[in-house]
Amino acid sequence: MADEVLVATPDVGVVQGELENELGARRPQVAGRSMSRVTRFILPGAAGGRGRRSTLDAPAIVRRLRNRPDRPRVGLNHVFAGNGIFTGQPKLHGGAGTDPRATPYPLPAPEAPVVGSRPVKVAILDTGMDPASLALPIFAQHPLHGTHEMDTVYENPATQAISLMGGHGTAVAGIVARYAPNAELTSIQVLNQFGVTDELNLTAALERAAAAGAEIVVMSLGGALLPEESVDELATMFDVLPPGTVLVASAGNTETEIEDYFPARAGRVTSVAAIDTTDGQKAPASFSNSGDWITACAPGVGVHCAYPAGTWNYTANGAPVVSTGYIAWSGTSFSAPYLAARIAAGTMENGTAADAAEKLKAGLTGGFRRYGGFLDAPPDFLAP
Repeated sequence: MADEVLVATPDVGVVQGELENELGARRPQVAGRSMSRVTRFILPGAAGGRGRRSTLDAPAIVRRLRNRPDRPRVGLNHVFAGNGIFTGQPKLHGGAGTDPRATPYPLPAPEAPVVGSRPVKVAILDTGMDPASLALPIFAQHPLHGTHEMDTVYENPATQAISLMGGHGTAVAGIVARYAPNAELTSIQVLNQFGVTDELNLTAALERAAAAGAEIVVMSLGGALLPEESVDELATMFDVLPPGTVLVASAGNTETEIEDYFPARAGRVTSVAAIDTTDGQKAPASFSNSGDWITACAPGVGVHCAYPAGTWNYTANGAPVVSTGYIAWSGTSFSAPYLAARIAAGTMENGTAADAAEKLKAGLTGGFRRYGGFLDAPPDFLAP
């Protein structure tokens, strides 16, 4: 976000003079949900008129503050967005890799619980949940639900015109509901209906996940950092979560051997790439990122997903997609929740989600170089 500087709230006192008195930065109140870990400063002139920018160099200010002897935790406010390769790539980005395809076929019923498994709290940080989709059988039959923050879904509710990333969180949640019947689902709305958020709101969403007691956090979002930026600096946002919390993130859909993709690249995070298993074959998906930092890969092409009813008009060929509740969609966005669901399903009465994650990852074989170990899925994971 242009002209914004974030400071860890406990460190505000040591840099307050430089930012407010010397530079004239101001601290606006955070709109919407409360935020305690991070304080945002707006550089002078940035909000003085439509499109107006501050004349101050925000990255240079951050570098100067970080070089102070007291080492305050300071950074830029990065942008995150729903990851569609058809929309281009903002600085931080994540989500679907192709246009959705409408399908009339309902999802199969949720799998039976694994013998000896226990309920696990899973938080899905995404666009939220479409309230109407909760009536779909995959959610109505799912026994455990926490709080679902709402996905506004439509750019025009009167015509049911679905926004660019409207329903993305519903699709992700449906995968977890289907393969982890012991998961208590909580949807946390961090991306708006067009798939956009920023670091400040992602940090706030992680606070809400911690307050909900999440044992597994699913993030189908992310993006590439600039060369001079540090994954470690951004990764401090996960400190609000207990050390044993399992973090799962999509590896991204920019078809590159990228090195600094956040949050998937962070040390605490299990990163998931996508594999194409259509037509009985197994190969890296054409859109998936790759790299030695990727933990695992799973099917991610033509995934059968729950989706809001309406019309999606962002296709590359201009033909609208008309959904009656189900679609086929491709992207690392859908590989990641499948792996998270398998971790949740395998969490035993006498164990933790972290134990289940380590066991699952240790058993992965047959992957591809720079895509991690392969986690297979049943054939009906893909849409007919």
